[in-house]
Amino acid sequence: MKDRHAKRPYNSPARTEQARQTRRRIRAAGEALFVRFGYAATSMKEVAREAGVAERTLYLNFPTKAALLSEIIRVTVRGHDRDEPLLAGQAYRSVFEAPPGQLLHQYAIVATALMDRTARIFAIGEAAATVDPALRDSRDRGHAATRKDLREVAEALRQRGELAPQVTVGQAGDVLFALAANQDLYLRLTAECGWTNHQYAQLLETLLTHLTTQIPNPRPADSRRRPAKRRD
Repeated sequence: MKDRHAKRPYNSPARTEQARQTRRRIRAAGEALFVRFGYAATSMKEVAREAGVAERTLYLNFPTKAALLSEIIRVTVRGHDRDEPLLAGQAYRSVFEAPPGQLLHQYAIVATALMDRTARIFAIGEAAATVDPALRDSRDRGHAATRKDLREVAEALRQRGELAPQVTVGQAGDVLFALAANQDLYLRLTAECGWTNHQYAQLLETLLTHLTTQIPNPRPADSRRRPAKRRD
């Protein structure tokens, strides 16, 4: 027989929202410190102090520094801390609903906005994954998820008849992954060379359009060879 006087777990919208705000403060503090000082040089104690929370509270929310950085990256990519997948958001819906011939134009805009908010933390995550084994699996899962998402973009191009005949969905997805999901390319051009996001998006659209929709069929290797001189 159940004990009538057993305490029920206390849960309220106010407490749930308070917990969400605490995690947001911790993530914001962690991101600011990681960007300013680097992942390895930032301690969890410093994150707790920056966030204005007790260390115990920090560890209850994020047991490890790797867990904290992983969530910072995940939330930054999605642009929110809900469970809604990236492709379900309005930005990617605008890509899939773009008019004929405009999918890559819209995708370049969306990909640039994504890089604008994620490139620096992506770069930190990539570097940290080389020294923290706990982050390697997270990085690899993130890469795999990104490649899967971009194959869907490539598949949308195929369904519209906008892929070059010799370009497969897999190849197109790889091109999108290598160029549009490349934080180093974005940071090199914008942070170092002073390009605007508009210029970067234009370049991205040009490259992706050429590499996925306008590549002419290459001539067979044999056709490029000169016929051997006939000896009588």
